[in-house]
Amino acid sequence: MVTQGASAPSGIFTKLKEAGGERAEYAKQLAELLDRAGMQNKPQEILGGIAAVTALLWIVLAFFLRPAPLVGVLLLPLCAGIACGGFWMLVQMKLRKRLDLFVTQLELALRLVASGVRIGLGLRQALTIVIEEMPDPARYEYMRVVGQTNIGVSVYDALDNLSKRMPSNETMMMARAIRIQSQTGGDLSKILEHLAETIKERRRIQRKISALTAEGRASAGILSGLPPFLSGFISITEPQMGHALFFTGPGHIALGIVCVLETLGVVTLMRMLKVDV
Repeated sequence: MVTQGASAPSGIFTKLKEAGGERAEYAKQLAELLDRAGMQNKPQEILGGIAAVTALLWIVLAFFLRPAPLVGVLLLPLCAGIACGGFWMLVQMKLRKRLDLFVTQLELALRLVASGVRIGLGLRQALTIVIEEMPDPARYEYMRVVGQTNIGVSVYDALDNLSKRMPSNETMMMARAIRIQSQTGGDLSKILEHLAETIKERRRIQRKISALTAEGRASAGILSGLPPFLSGFISITEPQMGHALFFTGPGHIALGIVCVLETLGVVTLMRMLKVDV
């Protein structure tokens, strides 16, 4: 009996420790994601912003929909989920924007490294030219590469870590090309010049694809903006129809169906327009 009584607190402590470890791991992953996105917000600021958006959204829905008390309580976790989803979309948008900017700078960065290698500098010293000559995010990311080499990490492993932090075909090609050259030999400056030219051509093709798909992306934007515009127009010109749409059960069901169908339509269009180069 004494053994069982002693093992129960021990089991609870173990579970709490595991739960704390999982939370710490999630917090670490979130911190890494925010760092990759270039966001320096503190956890308290993030939680405060999500709470503020949740409260504002709940107040707006309660004012316009005037739900029953029980439905109003159920709307609160829904608003919290929407706020968290909005924050996640914001992080992903900033991450894509920062990654696109880094890839745009990568061609010039490779040419700077190639010029440094050509005049006799080592790879690590050539990377410092990028830090001195280029703005963020290239400056910040290559500074991290050089910083990792200062604590004993090989420059090739540091570049592999860069390709993981800034995942794209271009950074992966850069890391692999430099590692393969270190194993097989060859003129590194010429390899980097050819790689920079390849990235330039890839960017040219991507701009051409963007121009060709502009009409489809505009259609997706119009498709997503038309229902809110029509609902607002109907509410202003036909108050009775607007009241039936926003303040009755069938109207809420219709709004839910429209939201689902619009989301599916926009997602389908964007997937159709996505072209990998």
